[in-house]
Amino acid sequence: MPSRKALRRNDPVIATMEELLAQVDALPPPQITWTHWPPADRSAAREAAAQWTVGMGPWLVNDGAYGVLRAGRSIEFALRWEALSLEPAESARPHALALGDGIYQVEATVVRVDGDICVIDFGLLVYAHDAPAWLREGDAVRGDVALEIDPDLYRSGCYDYLDLPALIYPWRLDRIELEHAARVAAPEEVRARWGNPDLATNDPAARTLRQIEVANHEKDRRPGEIMRYHLHCTLQSRIPRMPDAADLPPAVPDA
Repeated sequence: MPSRKALRRNDPVIATMEELLAQVDALPPPQITWTHWPPADRSAAREAAAQWTVGMGPWLVNDGAYGVLRAGRSIEFALRWEALSLEPAESARPHALALGDGIYQVEATVVRVDGDICVIDFGLLVYAHDAPAWLREGDAVRGDVALEIDPDLYRSGCYDYLDLPALIYPWRLDRIELEHAARVAAPEEVRARWGNPDLATNDPAARTLRQIEVANHEKDRRPGEIMRYHLHCTLQSRIPRMPDAADLPPAVPDA
């Protein structure tokens, strides 16, 4: 994932989004990825209302895009969704059932599609930048999605040219869970998608969770293991906002 500095809109090295995407496409295949594993037992699923859990990769903590992540603070961010299983539905009653670990069973309506960028509405408006190609505006869908904090793409204005709707919600960060997992070979379809036959991922059968007060990538990591943060948040308002000047990274000084 490109760094926050690389995504600055006035960076002379990256003049257009097309150039940025070309640089991302030219990167070598990753060696490690995180796989979301939907639970087989859904008896404990609950209707998501004010409390939500979203994932966050350690690189984003290290990047500092959202400042110091400390339990109890207020924070504003958009949500990115990743399709784990998704299918067309005849109709949708927008809602979400929490399955755990930031995975939700949703019924949603597709409200915006542009290439592989897609915004859906299941009571919250959320976006994906790798959405299934068959999605069309107005579609009703259902299935499992994983929710993650916006990796500072929507907020920093990288999608301004797509005319996306307001997506940034206010939250209270109630608690932070740190997950460590052993490495195993990624599923075949994941290795094929990333073009790396040796791709490793997290082992759902060999993981530990512990609550922490402050996220610190350097202190939290363990050699030989994969790590991830689970942010347990309370939604403060269902009225989202657009990005504004305060969300943009500092301007790059002229050379």
